[in-house]
Amino acid sequence: MRFLLCVLIAVAFAFANNDGCTETSTGINPPASGTDDIVLTMVNNWSLGSGKALGLDMFEGPGMYYVLGADNTNDYIQAWDATTCTPAGTLPLSASNGNCFGLAWNNDNDTDTDTYYTNDFSVTTLFYTEDFGVNWTTSANPAGSNGRGMDFDGTDYWMTNGDGGGLWRFQPGVGQQNLAIPEVPTLPSGLAVFPNGSDVGVAVTTYNTFNIYFYNWNGATLSYIGSAACPTACTSSLGLTYSETSGNFFWAFNSSGYRLGEFSFDLTSLERSSWASIKSSF
Repeated sequence: MRFLLCVLIAVAFAFANNDGCTETSTGINPPASGTDDIVLTMVNNWSLGSGKALGLDMFEGPGMYYVLGADNTNDYIQAWDATTCTPAGTLPLSASNGNCFGLAWNNDNDTDTDTYYTNDFSVTTLFYTEDFGVNWTTSANPAGSNGRGMDFDGTDYWMTNGDGGGLWRFQPGVGQQNLAIPEVPTLPSGLAVFPNGSDVGVAVTTYNTFNIYFYNWNGATLSYIGSAACPTACTSSLGLTYSETSGNFFWAFNSSGYRLGEFSFDLTSLERSSWASIKSSF
């Protein structure tokens, strides 16, 4: 009985200290090999000091250029200036959202309704607020408590399944679809959507195998494009978001502490476009 108790405590400790990951990593791992014609180049690499970033999303528009990350130690979403990584404000999480990982802003610059969704790796609900965290409402999470990175493509929300169960494409309270990603060998963590011609590109990170995997969604089928090694060595890969302003990705990872990076990408087989053309096609 004592042995079983120790095992359970060890499992709980590992889960808590790996930000929702049930596997552990041993030391800094070098980037893995990827497929041809995908090149990722590090542009910025900032230490977050005592801060923490999970999931990631962008808050950008006229006069706005911020990276958002979940800090479930301090129970808020932190915003950083995307050019300097200077902290620029926080949004309080729901008191019931103690293990937040993913977050997604609805990119709504045209109305007064800014909606933020978050998930949690210990409860089976999604949380959303339309008044910057003053009030939070819940809805069912299609991934249960397995949801990790989230993003919004202008029509649908996307979310990784942290237990390796593929991707979820969904509209809260309306409908959902589970999409397989068999090319990803282990537990997914971060997710970012980006414009790919008239389609939606999807990029996925994993906790402990250090490639970034790229897919294309044409409105009916999710197709694998290829993978590339993470642009620098790390011990865990924890979030991803795409910036329309810079055309780069921002990446949350751990390497002797929590860090935020920015990298450019060259997918030579892809036609780069903009969210305006993506949204007009739906």
